[in-house]
Amino acid sequence: MDLIPYDEALDRVIQTVDLLPTERVILWQALGRVLAEDVKSDSDKPSFDNSAMDGYAVRAEDLQDGCVKLKVIGEVSAGSEPNVKVERGTAVKIFTGAPVPEGADTVIPVEFTKQEEDFVYIEKPLKRGANIRLRGEELREGELILKAGTLIRGYELGLLASVNKVMVSVYQKPKVAVLSTGDEVKDLGETVEKPSQIRSSNNHVLYARAVETGCEVVHLGIVKDSVEQIREFLEGVERYDVVLTTGGVSAGEKDYVQKLVEKSGFEVVFHKLRVKPAKPVLFAKKGKTLLFGLPGNPVSCVIAFDLLVKPALMKMQGMEDYKPVYYTARLVRDFSRRDAERREFVRARFWEEEGKLYCDYSPKTQSHMLTSYVGANCYMVVYEGIKELKEGQEVKIIPLG
Repeated sequence: MDLIPYDEALDRVIQTVDLLPTERVILWQALGRVLAEDVKSDSDKPSFDNSAMDGYAVRAEDLQDGCVKLKVIGEVSAGSEPNVKVERGTAVKIFTGAPVPEGADTVIPVEFTKQEEDFVYIEKPLKRGANIRLRGEELREGELILKAGTLIRGYELGLLASVNKVMVSVYQKPKVAVLSTGDEVKDLGETVEKPSQIRSSNNHVLYARAVETGCEVVHLGIVKDSVEQIREFLEGVERYDVVLTTGGVSAGEKDYVQKLVEKSGFEVVFHKLRVKPAKPVLFAKKGKTLLFGLPGNPVSCVIAFDLLVKPALMKMQGMEDYKPVYYTARLVRDFSRRDAERREFVRARFWEEEGKLYCDYSPKTQSHMLTSYVGANCYMVVYEGIKELKEGQEVKIIPLG
C-alpha cells in the first residue's frame, strides 16, 4: 500500500467508527462518561426569589442618601418560610439563600449596616433589586441545560444532581485491549539479561492514555515474535471494541502482526502513513472490532495513539469534538529538518504572553526518545514540503490532552 496522508487516515478511521450502545447508570457512575440524552431543567432555578447575602431585606423606596434607620420586625433563614411583610420603614434580617419576604425588593449586606436593639441603620444605600436572586434567572423549567455528547465532569455531575437526575443515560465505555510484541521486550519487574533487550513502556503508556480517554482497558502483557502466539491472540480479540498492538507492523522478517492480520479475518483499511514519526501504522477491522497496529518506537506509538486512536475512542463514546484541535502560535527559534516529504509532529511547549501564543520545540525529535514529552504540552505541526521554519513564523500546534 502507498503511504497515505494523515488527514485521509484520520477520515478513514472516523468513517469506520460506530457509536457504542447506551446504558443508564446511577448519577455517581456517570462521572467521566458522555451524556447520551438531552437534559432539561425540572423547575425554575432558583425556584423562588432569595437572598444572595447575609443582611437585611428592605424596600428600596426607604433608602436615601446618608444613614437610614429602619425597624427590624423579624428574620428569615435558609429553609424557612417568611411570616412577615416588609412595610415602609421596616426591615427583616435575612440570611444567604433565604426566601425574600413579601414587600422587600432589596437586600443590604450586613457589613453596610449597624443594628441597635430593634432598629438597623443602613449606612450604604443600594439600588432596587440588589443582592436578590430572582426566580428562574439561571434556568427556566423545561430549559435545555446539557445536550447529548457532553462529557460529564464534576461540574456537570453537580448540575445533573441539581435537576434531580438520579439515573443518567450515557454511552458505554469502549473495551480496549493492549498488547506489546517483541523478543527483545522486557516488562516491569523482569530481568534485563543482555544489552539487546529493552524495558517495555509502550503497553503502559497506551494503557494510561486509554484510561484517560474514558475506556475500560485490559493489559494483555507481551508476546514473543511468534507466529503461533500472535495468531492465537488475533483470533480471540472480538470481545473487545478496540485492540492496540505495538511492534510487528513494519517490513521486517519478524513483523508478524502485519502479516497475520488479514489471515485472521481482518480487513485492512490502511497500512503506513505519510507522517513522521509513526509511519508504520496499521488500521484494520473485523466485525465491530477495530485494530490499531502501532509502531514499536515509543514516540511513534504515542503519536499514533494521540492523533488516530484517541479520536476514534472519543467518537465511540459520543463526544462531539473528537478531532484534534489546531491553534496558531509564533515560533521562538528556527527549526530545520532534512526530510520534508512527510508531515512531522514535533513535541513542543506553548504558552501565552500578552494575548498571543508562542511555541518552542524539544531538541529530541527522534522516534525512540520518550523523554521529549517531558515539559511538552503540544505537537508542533511541520507540514509536507517544509524544510525550515524561522523564528517569529506562525506554526500550527495541537495541544496534548
